[in-house]
Amino acid sequence: GMTRPRFSVRRGGATRKNGRTMDQYFHIGLIPLDERPVNTRYPTMLAEIAGVNLHMPSPLILCAQKRPADCAALADWLRQTAPQLDSLIVSLEMFAHGSLISSRISHEPLALILQRLDALRHLKERQIALQILGFNLITRISNANDATEEPDYWDHYGVLLYRFSQLVDEAQQGCDVTVQLLQVEAAIPAQIRHDFVRRRARNHTLNLAALQLVADGIFDQLVLSSDDTSPFGLPSREKRWLAEWASRLGLGDRLLMYPGADEVGCALLARAVNRRRGASLAIEVSYFPADADQIVAAFEDGPIRTTVERQVHAVGGRVVESGGEIWMAVNAPVARRSEWHPDFAVQERDARQAALDALVHEATRRIQNGQPVIVADVAYPNGADPALIDLLLRYTPIDKLAAYGAWNTAGNTIGTALAQACAALVAHKPAQRLAQQRFLLHRFLEDWGYQHLVRSELHAELGVSSLPDAEQRQWVCAQIEVRLNALIERLPGFAGRWRIAPGSVHLPWQRLFE
Repeated sequence: GMTRPRFSVRRGGATRKNGRTMDQYFHIGLIPLDERPVNTRYPTMLAEIAGVNLHMPSPLILCAQKRPADCAALADWLRQTAPQLDSLIVSLEMFAHGSLISSRISHEPLALILQRLDALRHLKERQIALQILGFNLITRISNANDATEEPDYWDHYGVLLYRFSQLVDEAQQGCDVTVQLLQVEAAIPAQIRHDFVRRRARNHTLNLAALQLVADGIFDQLVLSSDDTSPFGLPSREKRWLAEWASRLGLGDRLLMYPGADEVGCALLARAVNRRRGASLAIEVSYFPADADQIVAAFEDGPIRTTVERQVHAVGGRVVESGGEIWMAVNAPVARRSEWHPDFAVQERDARQAALDALVHEATRRIQNGQPVIVADVAYPNGADPALIDLLLRYTPIDKLAAYGAWNTAGNTIGTALAQACAALVAHKPAQRLAQQRFLLHRFLEDWGYQHLVRSELHAELGVSSLPDAEQRQWVCAQIEVRLNALIERLPGFAGRWRIAPGSVHLPWQRLFE
């Protein structure tokens, strides 16, 4: 966490016409996707900006990496907390499976998982006015021999299972892949294939049950998102089935389906805030370069323009051609569709220099005119574009941005940045404005400082493939703190005023990724 040691902030500030501030009377409950900071801490920080009261279950009953949450305790927490809530955001992965990873690795029977949904039905019967926003994932199929977040057999069969999934779908869409499919089937033991398919059937049934919760009026809104999407595969096939049922059930825009995962909690928090605010949210979007709006970002299944529109809908807004309340500048994906790499850095910067200059010039002009500005830096997945950062630090008052983001997938970045800007619109009190500064600094330090710079330095120093062991982790965390503190000094508007709270850096999943 970051502390501001120089001075304390006086409480108080703007009140509404009726004499009550937003935080005194708006209560949101969140059952998050898992316990990682992006799913718990980011919504907490956004709630502080928006001045809303966020209620989340204790970490003691949430999951911890491969250990599932206590689902019975979550249902108890919900019963006790619900009477105070105006809105509830609930991850079905957490509530019904015990976590995102549990949904992929647990052996729990379908009947038990579905039974846990009854608590949501009972809740809505008791509190008819409670707005419930649900979200769940279409289970991914990781294309790597790595069982960190998957069943143990993924260590040996991950790549083959991914290929199997692709071929099954291609065959059913009329491609002639019989020979390849037989070869791949033969290479995967029958019991593993059976477990893989049975697990998908179970999780698909939970998604069908979630559609039923929308149809029955239990959920006001449902997001069925997917991470690691591709045009072929069992997840794409399941998505088509779900879309067909949704259309038969007449769910309309009460169901949103798009690529995403770790940003959905933040986006739905913003949706609840926007609904409470009562104003229609219009967002003007510009792409840099302008003709790059059709590029498909890494891990996504449609052009970046579609990604943006889906995320804007998720927060409850609409895209307008001009005159929006918020302006979003999108540093569009490079055609290579992969992480920043020194071998391509110069040529990619030169090709986009005019577009980057235009983005920074326009962002600076609009900030000076008092318009909220988002910079969605999605040129590369998993980190900032250093060419854009150089210009922003030189010409733009970055501490006046409504939001900045550059982490993980384009959808993660855009959803989180939109959520921050929505929260910033209602940040009137000094404590809220301070929370806005903290999250903005967090984004620059995390997405540029750590993801782009410090993480790759540490990978190089430790040897790329290594997960730091317990002894190294202490050294790694100390290094991250020192290096990020040095980077704060390069950020105008933040330098000299903020530092990282000593000893507060940790690796939540004992890996360098987050």
